[in-house]
Amino acid sequence: MRIFESLLVAVTALDHQCHDPLYKAHWFGEYGSATVVDSQREATLSSIPTVHKGLKLCPKYNMKASCCSVAFEEVLARHYNYFQKHIFPSKLVRVIEHHQSVLEVMKSEEYQAATRLEKEQFAFALERFSPVLQPKVHSDCWSAMLTYTAGMSCFACKPDWMSYVTPRCPPQCSEVLRVHIHPEDCEELWIRCESFSLAARALREALLDSLLAKQARKPVEDLTMFEDQQALCSWLHDLVALHPLQLPSEAEKEASPLEPRDARILFDVTSQFLRVMDEGRASNFDTHSPGAGDGSHARRAHAAGSLALLSGAVWLRWLGD
Repeated sequence: MRIFESLLVAVTALDHQCHDPLYKAHWFGEYGSATVVDSQREATLSSIPTVHKGLKLCPKYNMKASCCSVAFEEVLARHYNYFQKHIFPSKLVRVIEHHQSVLEVMKSEEYQAATRLEKEQFAFALERFSPVLQPKVHSDCWSAMLTYTAGMSCFACKPDWMSYVTPRCPPQCSEVLRVHIHPEDCEELWIRCESFSLAARALREALLDSLLAKQARKPVEDLTMFEDQQALCSWLHDLVALHPLQLPSEAEKEASPLEPRDARILFDVTSQFLRVMDEGRASNFDTHSPGAGDGSHARRAHAAGSLALLSGAVWLRWLGD
C-alpha cells in the first residue's frame, strides 16, 4: 500500500509539472488537444517535461527537460507582442491624447477670461508633459518592464513552477495567488523607472494645481503606479506576473489580489524567489523600448506641446509597424 501511495504521489507531481495555472488556457489536453488532430490548433505546453533544442526565445531551456517547445514559442511571442506594442504603449498614447485635450482648452472662453496666475499655472502644466514623453526619460523604464514580461513569458517553461508561487488551496490548487518575485528585481525596476517617476509625479501635481487644465475633456492617465517602488512592483505583478498570456483588453485592471487565508505550497516544496529580470535577460525577446534614440528630435522641439506631439508621433508610428 505504501509503495502504491508513493507511486501515486510521484505520478500526480509529474502530471502537474506542466500545468502551471498561469498558463491554463494553453495546457496540453485542454479543449480536446490530446484527442483531436488539427493542424490549425494552437500549440500547447508539453504534456510532461520534455527535452527540446532549437528554442529561440527562451534558449536557457534548450537541452533541459522543460514544458516549452519550438511551436509553443510562437504563442509566447504573440502574447509578448501584446504587452510590447499595445498594453504598455497605450499608457503613453493616452498621455498624448490628454495633452492634446489640454491644449484645446486654450481655445475656450474660460481661458480667455482667466487671470494671469491661472494662465501661468496652465502653461506650467503643459510644460510638465514634456519630460514624461521624452524617450530619454521613459525608455529605460519601459525596457525594464519588457524584461520583466519576457521573464514571465519564459516562466512557462519551468517544470518546477510550484516552487515559485502561492496557489489557492484547497480544493484543487488551480489558481495562483502570488508569484514570488525577488525583491532585488523590484529594486531594479524602481531604479530604472525613477526618472520617469519624478516626471510623472511633477505632471500630476501641476495638473492638480491648474484649474484650466482640469477643463480638458480627455481624462488624466493614471501614472501613480510609477511613483512608488512597492506600487510599481505590485502593479506589474498583478498585470503581468498573474496574467502573462493576456490579451490587450480589460485585463489591464490594476486591482491587487487579496492575500491568501488558506494556502499551502503545492506538493509541500520549499518556496523560492523567481529572478524574473534574469529570466528576461536570458531570453531573446526584444526588450528595447521604441524611441530610445530620438533624443536629437526632442532637443529640436521648441515647446512642450511640439515635443509631446513629436514623441506621440514616434510611438504611434511604431505601433503601426
